Amino acid sequence: MENKEKGFKKYLAGIFCLVIVVAIFGGIGSVMGLPNMLNTIMKTAHDLLLNTVFYLMAICVITGALGAIFVEFGVVNLLERILRPMMKPLFNLPGVASLGAVMTFLSDNPAIISLAKDKRFSSYFKKFQLISLTNFGTAFGMGLLVIVFMISQGYFVEPFIGLLGAFIGCICSTRLMQRFVLKAHPEYKDEFAAVLDEKDMKADDEVKETSMFTRILNSLLDGGKTGVDVGLSIIPGVLIISTFVMLLTFGAGSNGTYDGAAYEGIEFLPLVFGKINFIFEWLFGFEHPALMAFPITSLGAVGAALSLVPEFAAQHIVNGNAIAVFTAIGMCWSGYLSTHTAMLDALGYRKLTSKAILAHTVGGLVAGIASHWIFVLYTLAFGAPTTFEGGADRYTTAPVIIEFVSENQVKVGDRVFTDEAGDTPETEGSLARVIEGMLLTNHESVELVDGEKIDAAGFISAEKLPEATRESLMEEVQAGFDMYRNSIAQKMFGKPVAELSEDEVVALDEAIPFQFTPAEEIAEE
Repeated sequence: MENKEKGFKKYLAGIFCLVIVVAIFGGIGSVMGLPNMLNTIMKTAHDLLLNTVFYLMAICVITGALGAIFVEFGVVNLLERILRPMMKPLFNLPGVASLGAVMTFLSDNPAIISLAKDKRFSSYFKKFQLISLTNFGTAFGMGLLVIVFMISQGYFVEPFIGLLGAFIGCICSTRLMQRFVLKAHPEYKDEFAAVLDEKDMKADDEVKETSMFTRILNSLLDGGKTGVDVGLSIIPGVLIISTFVMLLTFGAGSNGTYDGAAYEGIEFLPLVFGKINFIFEWLFGFEHPALMAFPITSLGAVGAALSLVPEFAAQHIVNGNAIAVFTAIGMCWSGYLSTHTAMLDALGYRKLTSKAILAHTVGGLVAGIASHWIFVLYTLAFGAPTTFEGGADRYTTAPVIIEFVSENQVKVGDRVFTDEAGDTPETEGSLARVIEGMLLTNHESVELVDGEKIDAAGFISAEKLPEATRESLMEEVQAGFDMYRNSIAQKMFGKPVAELSEDEVVALDEAIPFQFTPAEEIAEE
C-alpha cells in the first residue's frame, strides 16, 4: 500500500509539472501562434549564442588573463593591503576578507569558497563572520566582467557609479546576514571558524625559479583558460533564462504582427510591472517597465542579464541611469539564487541558506536604489555623464540622406546597403531596417526650427534608376519610417501605433521630429 502511495505521488508530480509547462507555453503560443513561438525561441537562443555568449566569453578570457597576471605579480596582494583598513568598520570582517572581494571581482562568486575552506584564511574569522562571507563575496562576483561589458556598450562613468552602489549594497547584505546568524546562533559570536595546528603553521617556502617570460605566458594562458570555463558556464543561463525572459518582455515585430523573428514576445512583464512601475521609477529611476527584466534575470545569472542590454539599447529604452542601476544590481546579486545554496553547503551551513538569500535580496535592492540616487546627484552636480563614441546615448544630428549608388546599392548615411532580391522590409538587415535604425539614432538629437518637421529621407540622383526600382526602394523607405514610428510608439505608450487612441496618435506625431516627404532630388555637396 505504501509503495502504491509513493508511486501515485510520483505520477502526480509529473502530471502537475506537465500541466504547468502546457499552461505557460500554451498561453504564450495562443498569443504568438505556436509556429511563431517555437521559431522565436530558437532564433533568439541562436542569436544570443552567436552575438552575446561568444562576446561575453571573449571578455571572460581577457579579464581572466588579466586577473591571473594580477595574482601572479602581487597586484591582488597590493589591493588587499590597501582595502584591508576598511573591512572592520564597514563590514565587521577581518582585514584579510578584502582578498575575497578582489578575487570574486576578478572571477566569480565561488572564488570566495576556495578561500574560506583554506584554514590559514578562515582562522582569522569568527564563525558568524565566515558565514557572512557568502554574501560579502557574492556582492562583487563577476564585477570586472560586468564593468568591462558596460564600458564596451559606450558607458564610462555609469558603471563606476554602479560599482559604488554595489559596495553600499554589500555592506547592507553582509551586516544583515551577520545579524541573522547571531540571532539564530549567539554562540558563533566568539567561536573561531578554524584553529591552526602545527602542520598548518608550516609555510611552504619553496620558490620556483622561473623566467619572467614564462611566468607571464603561464599566467595569461591559465587565466584565459579559466575565462573559457566561465564563458561556457554562462551558456545555459543566457540561452534558457534570457530567452524565456525576453519572450515575456518584448512585444510583436515592428509592424505589430508576429512572424517568428528573434526577440519577439508577449510583453507580459512590462504589463505586470507597468501597473506598479511608479515604485520602480522612484526607487531605480526606470522609465520603462521592461527594464525590470534585468534585475529579475540577475537573480539567476548575471551573464544572462547582460545579454538583455544590447536589445534594450536597440529599442532606446535604456539610459545612463539604467546602466548604473544594472551594474549595481548585476554585481550585487550576480546569480545568487543559483549559487548561495551550493556556497553555504560547501561551508557546512546549508541550514542558513534562507537567511543568506533574504539578506542578499535586501542588499541588491539597496544597491540599485543607492546607484540611482548617486547618479541623480552626479547629474545635478556635473551634468549628464559623458559616453564613449558608439555608446547607446551617442546621437548624430545629420539628416538621413539616402543616395542611390547603383541599381541594387543604396547609401544610407555612411553605410552602403546592397538590396537583396526577395527580402522583405521586416528582414533583418533590409533597407527598411537600416532606415529605421538611422531614424532612431537621430530621433533625440533633432532640433526643430519654428516647429518645422525634418524630412525622414532625402534622395540623391533618384532619376538614374528605372521607375520600378525607384518605387520598390520608396516602399522600403516608407516601411522603414513606419517601423521607426512604431518603435517610438512602443517606447512612449508600450503598444504599437495600431492600438493607439486618437489622442495618443496626436502626442506621438508631436514627439516625432521627422515627416515622410522625400524630395525628388537633393543637390550633392
